[in-house]
Amino acid sequence: MSERRWSDDRLLDELAAARRAAEEVPREVVEAARAAFAWRDIDDELARLAYDSEVDGEPAGALTRSESAPLRAMTFVCRSLTIELEVAGDALIGQVVPSQVADIHVRVLSGVTTTVRTDEVGGFAIRPIPDHPFHLRCRTSDGVSVATSWITL
Repeated sequence: MSERRWSDDRLLDELAAARRAAEEVPREVVEAARAAFAWRDIDDELARLAYDSEVDGEPAGALTRSESAPLRAMTFVCRSLTIELEVAGDALIGQVVPSQVADIHVRVLSGVTTTVRTDEVGGFAIRPIPDHPFHLRCRTSDGVSVATSWITL
């Protein structure tokens, strides 16, 4: 078997050709790919951010003086369910309402997804807390699929 030897110049030429080929993808193909990707979760119901303690502050009467406030609390609502999140120490503590067992898929901006399952009352914990933007997708046992918008802590 013969061994191929590449000079630095030849390697740079090949890399430049590969980059040019990637840049030559027709605009229509790129737009079609983006549109197809956007439709991948069309059946998901979007849960809107109804409350964010970072923006809205604590609701009146929510805490007594002896209780400490979470660093951040958020509530996402849609027709089917509500997802409540709180930053608590080293974890995001959440609750799906109405209470039910569901899979919570945590997808970070890089595309990595992890899954946690709620307990029988809808409670869950996400550890470690994502340090990049992420969103949640909740899939219930009866087929409901709900997604949040992207969250940055």
